[in-house]
Amino acid sequence: MTMTNEVDHDDQKSANSIIDEQISIKITYLQKLQQAVADHDDQQIFSLLDNQRYSSAIEHRENEENDLGIVNLVDNLSDELSNYLSANMIKFLGKTYPFFYYEEYQRGHFKIYFGNWWDRREFGELDVLNIRFVFNQTEYDKLTQSFQLAKENKRFNSGKIEEISKENDYLQSLIDNQKERENQKDELQGQLKDVSTRTGMPWESGKQKEARQDLVDQLSQLEDQDQQARDALKTIKDNESRVLALSKENTILSYEQKSIIDTFGNFDDFESANRNLYADYLNTLSNGKQVEDRD
Repeated sequence: MTMTNEVDHDDQKSANSIIDEQISIKITYLQKLQQAVADHDDQQIFSLLDNQRYSSAIEHRENEENDLGIVNLVDNLSDELSNYLSANMIKFLGKTYPFFYYEEYQRGHFKIYFGNWWDRREFGELDVLNIRFVFNQTEYDKLTQSFQLAKENKRFNSGKIEEISKENDYLQSLIDNQKERENQKDELQGQLKDVSTRTGMPWESGKQKEARQDLVDQLSQLEDQDQQARDALKTIKDNESRVLALSKENTILSYEQKSIIDTFGNFDDFESANRNLYADYLNTLSNGKQVEDRD
């Protein structure tokens, strides 16, 4: 290997050329983005942020790739860009999904709420830069199941409410039958005393032992019921609170179902709209329907 302390001027020129070219590309990209923001051209902004997805969804070209070295130039502006782009998007969503409401809890970050009624649910977040909903999976699964159950004329919490109601009926019967249990215990204790004091042949001792144990088990069962009866009033009250909460949730889910049906006709079309949101929104911008006034 030849050692030298001289610079290869041809290599240096080549490096300079590459650097100049890459800087020019980055400058051009940033200038385009700057101009798009100045022109309120949201469509162009989204194209610059994810050219690969934009080309596929809007221009139906599959061979485009993002230059991550360029796109990542604005990573530190994601919150500001999200805040800026949210203005038109939320106006569009307000017409397309009139039952969703948004709260910017942090610059460029938006919570989704379902409905404007009492006790409405936080339903997820709006990902502005990717034009998509990020639903809370637990809440979304409840809604999905409620639509499935509605086909059978059932509600989401009906089974749970029925089980709790049966438990309350049982507990109430324990309270109501206290006197009857007292009489049963008196009778069983008399029988137990009789069996314990009875004398018989040696070969009868096994039967006496079984009879005694059977009476003890019956008394123990009645004592357990007495304990349940003593706790029953509190349990019944707690269960009534649970039923109320479950009924409220059923009501909220019914509001949500109605909102979706009124807007989309059925749950499948709602899900289809969610999947196609990116293309639908950008096509709206492409068709010249972009809202340009911002606060």
